[in-house]
Amino acid sequence: MKKFGVLVALVCALSFAFTGVAAAKRISVGFIATNFSAEAQARVANAFETLGKEKGWDVKMLNSAGSIETQSNQLENLYQMKVDAVVMAMGHPLEIRPAFDKVLSAKIPVITIDSGYVDGVVADITSDNFAMGAKASTYLMDSIGGEGNIVVVKFEKHYGTRRRGKVFDVVLTEYPGVKVLAEYSVVATKRFMDDTRAAMETYVTRFGDQIDGVWCAFDQLAYVAGDVLRERGIKAVVVGVDGNQETMRRIEAGQMSATVSQPFEAMAGKAVELVNAIAVEGKSIEEATGGRKIFYMDAPLVDKTSLPR
Repeated sequence: MKKFGVLVALVCALSFAFTGVAAAKRISVGFIATNFSAEAQARVANAFETLGKEKGWDVKMLNSAGSIETQSNQLENLYQMKVDAVVMAMGHPLEIRPAFDKVLSAKIPVITIDSGYVDGVVADITSDNFAMGAKASTYLMDSIGGEGNIVVVKFEKHYGTRRRGKVFDVVLTEYPGVKVLAEYSVVATKRFMDDTRAAMETYVTRFGDQIDGVWCAFDQLAYVAGDVLRERGIKAVVVGVDGNQETMRRIEAGQMSATVSQPFEAMAGKAVELVNAIAVEGKSIEEATGGRKIFYMDAPLVDKTSLPR
C-alpha cells in the first residue's frame, strides 16, 4: 500500500510537471514591424509568424505602417496585455523611448531585428550594414569602371540603410571620376515607392542616358529605378540590398545588376530561438545569448554569376 501511495504521488508530480511545461509553452508574443509594405519586413514577419504558430504560441502581428506614433501605441498595448515577449523588426526603439522603457520595466524581454542595439534589449539580430554598404558600393564602382555618372537613392530614417549610405559616401571619395548627378532621400510613408518613382522619372528626364548607374539603399528602390530606366530605354548598373525573391528574378532577367542578400528568414528563426529560450525554457538572458548583444548574419553579394538555384 505504501508503494502504491508513492507511485500515485510520483504520477501526480509528473502529471503536474508535464502540465506546467505544456502551459508554459502557450506563450503570448507581440511582433511589431515598422512597415509590412516593405518586402524585407514582410519576409521577417511572415517567417516569425509561421515559426511562432508552429510552436503553439499566441503571436500578435502588428504593422506600424511607417508611423512612429502607431509603433509607440502598439508597444504600449503589448505592455498592457502583459505579453511574454516582444520582437521588433526594423523598429525605432529610441524614438519611442517612453513606451519602450515601460515594457522593459515590466521585465518583458524585447528582441530586435535590424533595429540597432539599444540598452535593455535581449539582443539585436542583423546583418552588418557597413559591410553590406561596402559590397554594394564597390560592386557599382567596379561595374562602371570607376568612372561615370550615377544617381543615389538613400533612406536615412532607418539606422541600417543610413549606415549603408555613409559607407557609400566614403567609397565615393576614392573614385574622383564618378559624379553623383542627383541624390534622393526616401521619406518613410506608405507611398514611398510612388515617391521614389516620381523622383527617378525627374532624374531620367533631366539626365537621360548620361546615367551609368544607380545606387539604392534597399532593393525595392532598385525595382523602381530599374523600371523607369528600362521604360526610357536606358541601360545602367542598378544595385541594392536585401535579396528578395523578386530581386533574384530581376537580376536573372537583367533588370537589376546585383544585391547584397540578407537572410531575413534566418533572422526570424534566431528571434524565435531566443524567445523560446527565455520565455519558455526560463533561461536567463546571459544563458540564452551567451553574453552577445548583437547577432550578425552573413549577407553575400549576388549578381547574375552567383544567383541561388
